[in-house]
Amino acid sequence: MDNEMKEFVAEGMKRYKEASRIMVLFGKSVKGELQDILSSRKNWGPFTPGETRKTRSTTFWHDYPLLNADIFGSISGKDVTIRVAVNWYQSESEYPFYSVSLESGYTEEHVQRFLNLAPETEGIFAIDRGLAFRPEPDDFDLRRDFDLLIDGFVEVLTDSGVLPG
Repeated sequence: MDNEMKEFVAEGMKRYKEASRIMVLFGKSVKGELQDILSSRKNWGPFTPGETRKTRSTTFWHDYPLLNADIFGSISGKDVTIRVAVNWYQSESEYPFYSVSLESGYTEEHVQRFLNLAPETEGIFAIDRGLAFRPEPDDFDLRRDFDLLIDGFVEVLTDSGVLPG
């Protein structure tokens, strides 16, 4: 092990426990805020949240984080899951982008129809199974930005007439 790596590892041994605690606390805080954004939202267009307005979060890869929250409900009587996420994994910069997507209950054909109608305005763009937004790093307001993004998502969902398959 060269000296630079040895110094890095030695310093890491002193700080790892605290850094891990901070990383876990940060992740839980972001997930909690995302769950609150989902559960307190009033206008979902054709999507009806489940009666319990249950939300859930998962974590993918600590080295390429994607923090998210899911809300379960239905559209036209079919079960649907919608996910919001803070995504560093696919981000082209060190700052994440935000996304809202159709996670389950839709065929690939329905998702493609939805994406074809997605506007690319006000920093909102189509990605994977939904819409994404690149926030301004110096103007942090998670709720405001997700409200804007979800408004666009609901508008496309409503206007497209895309129903679960």
